[in-house]
Amino acid sequence: DSIRKEIEKLGYPVIVKPVHLGSSIGVEIVKTEGDLIRSVETAFRYDNHILVEEVISPLMEINCSVMGSSLQSKTSVCERPLGKEELLSFRDKYMSDESGKGMASADRIIPADISEELSSSIQELSKKIFRILLCSGLARLDFLVNAKTEEFYFNEINTIPGSFSFYLWKETGLSFSGLLTGLIDLAIEEHRNKKRRIQSYETNLLSQKAVTGLKGTKYMKK
Repeated sequence: DSIRKEIEKLGYPVIVKPVHLGSSIGVEIVKTEGDLIRSVETAFRYDNHILVEEVISPLMEINCSVMGSSLQSKTSVCERPLGKEELLSFRDKYMSDESGKGMASADRIIPADISEELSSSIQELSKKIFRILLCSGLARLDFLVNAKTEEFYFNEINTIPGSFSFYLWKETGLSFSGLLTGLIDLAIEEHRNKKRRIQSYETNLLSQKAVTGLKGTKYMKK
């Protein structure tokens, strides 16, 4: 009952989804209290934890890719995925055609048909989140946008995005080989940085213990 009351504060409709899944699996829009229990039970089939969120309406999904490190990064253009349903579904993302290209083949508008101000704000926040999470390499960040007010919310980060999000970087003039070269260079630099760090700490602690005895042995009965 307490959970139901908290959900009522949000007001219907709400979105119910598993916490640790992706690709819209187990995600449902609940429009009435009568559908809530069924949707919650469905979500719990996929995860031990679920989220219940307020529905953003009219909803527009905007994605942006980031490449770099926690010290320096750059962003791709933004995209607006298109879905045939109220919520972008698994079918929209991966079964829109028979090419087997996953998200790369889904219907989308690139660059996204949004204002330059909104696009810049999403790109800057994407880099900030990438840095805060200490990411390295490449990721795609997904945002939920109120199409009427342009108020936007960070939804999730995909650290292994399908097709390396090349369809987003292509619009910046970057070739696929250029994308791979950039990722390889980042990996090499990260490896070099790790090698510079101290990996061990030399000490004669064990030999000292052999002489003085382990901590607590003074309490042993003689």
